[in-house]
Amino acid sequence: MTATTTRTTIERTEHPHVIKGGGLGGQPRIDDQRISVLQLFDMYTNGWPIEEIQANLPTLSLAEIHDAISYGYDHVDEMDYWRERRKLRNILQRTDMVYVEGRLIPRRALKEIDIPPGAKVYTWETLPEEMNQ
Repeated sequence: MTATTTRTTIERTEHPHVIKGGGLGGQPRIDDQRISVLQLFDMYTNGWPIEEIQANLPTLSLAEIHDAISYGYDHVDEMDYWRERRKLRNILQRTDMVYVEGRLIPRRALKEIDIPPGAKVYTWETLPEEMNQ
């Protein structure tokens, strides 16, 4: 038996520490890391000081953090796109999943017997807006 590996093309960006492809579903990320630009950009725009970001993510250099934040400001529409994709409603719709008491279950695998009595069950169509963060 032979193992097959699929390689994704990595795209360099105009920012030296930011790449696309090769993981995280195509999101821009720090080169040689699995940390998305969106995560760093949102931390910073939500009031985290640079020093606190680095303290919480010690594998990152200050240059990488600043470059990611700069990329986020240069590509605000792209950040909005990735932010929207990770909302629960969009995940449920894209993957055809059902949200049952904090668990995601493929719709095709869901049986009524699997649902505990009184459990809250949501599809992308029925998910309350306050849960779609």
